[in-house]
Amino acid sequence: MLHFGAQLRAGLKQRLDQPALMCEEVGPLTGARCLAALDQLILDICASKVEPGAPIAVIAPQARHAVLGFLACLHGHVAAPLNPDYSTQEFLFYLRDLQPGLVLVGAGASAAAHAAIAAAGVASLVIDDGLLDAAPQPVALPAQSAASAPGLILHTSGTTARPKMVQLTQQNLAVSARNIAGSLELGNQDVSLCAMPLFHIHGLMACLGAALVAGGAVVLAGKFLPHRFVDSLQHHKVTWFSAVPTMHLVLIQHLEKRAEPLSHNLRFIRSSSAPLPASVIARIERYFGAPVIEAYGMTEASHQIAANPLPPARRKPGTVGQARGTSISILDDAGHPLAANAVGNVVIQGGAVTPGYLQNPEANSAAFQEGGFWTGDLGMVDVEGYLTLTGRRKEIVNRGGQKISPREIDEALLDIDGITDAVAFAQPHQSLGEDLVAAVCLDEEARMTAEAIRSQLFTQLIDYKVPSQIIIVDAIPVGATGKRQRLQMWESLKPHFATSFRAPRTAVEIILCEFTAEVLDLEHMGLDDNFFNCGGNSILGVQLSITFGELLGCYIPPTVVFRHPTPLALSHYVLGLLSEQDLEQLEQAVKGLVGPEAAALV
Repeated sequence: MLHFGAQLRAGLKQRLDQPALMCEEVGPLTGARCLAALDQLILDICASKVEPGAPIAVIAPQARHAVLGFLACLHGHVAAPLNPDYSTQEFLFYLRDLQPGLVLVGAGASAAAHAAIAAAGVASLVIDDGLLDAAPQPVALPAQSAASAPGLILHTSGTTARPKMVQLTQQNLAVSARNIAGSLELGNQDVSLCAMPLFHIHGLMACLGAALVAGGAVVLAGKFLPHRFVDSLQHHKVTWFSAVPTMHLVLIQHLEKRAEPLSHNLRFIRSSSAPLPASVIARIERYFGAPVIEAYGMTEASHQIAANPLPPARRKPGTVGQARGTSISILDDAGHPLAANAVGNVVIQGGAVTPGYLQNPEANSAAFQEGGFWTGDLGMVDVEGYLTLTGRRKEIVNRGGQKISPREIDEALLDIDGITDAVAFAQPHQSLGEDLVAAVCLDEEARMTAEAIRSQLFTQLIDYKVPSQIIIVDAIPVGATGKRQRLQMWESLKPHFATSFRAPRTAVEIILCEFTAEVLDLEHMGLDDNFFNCGGNSILGVQLSITFGELLGCYIPPTVVFRHPTPLALSHYVLGLLSEQDLEQLEQAVKGLVGPEAAALV
């Protein structure tokens, strides 16, 4: 059996006289210096009297301290890295959940972290650069944990429920690191650039773990800033990096504005943790002249599950590649295997898959069923074994019985010139249950309106898949790991959907606003208020189209109400159907149909 902590030490020993870790603050650290610092920290942990095998929380804002804490815990304890930017209450929640025997606190940790540690009554040990002064020498270390023992605990994001504790064994982690290094053909000549958080499985296992296990070096970039990232890329002759799609998008937007092309040593670029749009892949490959390797992973699988192969093997943009050391099955809801290209539940098995969630039998019962671990993802595998993900089961939008994959809408939006980022998500709706809305970011030179974007979508998608509202924002919110949390998007962006009231002025606008308000049982309706956002649905839309037809003397199909859901947009459509004489008659008639205040506006 394999032990991840032992694997990492073996990797560092391949670089005794060469840089193993590089960071701007302290310069390059050879494998020998890293091992000496680790040995000292392991002895300090032992001296703290923490029980062997106990969880140890790591709170370290500096990447080098986070790495040393993580690697030291893997010797005989269980690493539990936490986001150093948490609030006091968040730290308290996770510390009480973990019940660690010790907290490793990196230099520069926040007052919130120290307050939470004190409130939780947990012993702590400081990690600082003094460890780097330890002299390389033989030391008697305590016994290493077993390969079957837990090595890492990470919490799930908790977007729909209380965060679950994912337990990964030393064997799980070792198998995963070997799979990642093998699929990327990593070796001791490779240099990884790590800008991913070191409290997330992607950063810990791909950017750091697989690189070190292969005998390579890692540049610790710290928090992602595109200009600093580019400087590190060039200065350290980086051969590969792995990041989430939001980072790739920000990076390519930054690079495309440079006056001169970037010289580099990259042999490939990896993307994981969320889908990377094919249009962004094309831009990155065009700029760097290096392949983008899209992969699929999750915490419960110790990161990587599938990956596209390196050239000259065939990569398929839009897929996450083939299984890499983990078997993948596509099953229906009853657990029966589905044929190639049929969409179903993505179910996995393998040596990197977690043995289960800690203290959560209900979650374990739901996840571990017929066929293995049910990931919660939906997808299909083609005849060549390439996996295409179609969405998360929990993210599917149920719009009055019509099931919509928001990822499909994301991709349709990103196909529109001028849109640089997009996310579709559910909005709670009083009659539909859920409605579909979206947010987009535009290129600096784009001059599109939300209505123009919706109009283009109607040429690409069936009507019910077009979001009833689209907002234009400067940036789409992401979590601490750079991943967008679609299930929390409505709460994050809800204020952007609010509109200030604009009263109708013309006879047509007054009729549309007054009678839409009546159908929706509202006191009033503004020009910019959205029919669906105010509680409308397809049945009420039919009723409204009939009412408008009778009042305006022209046929307005129900689909028009859906395509033009605000009174202002609908008025533009109606004006194209009416003559000057019709409008004059409406101005006279409206005084008898609505209240005196509205009539006075005409």
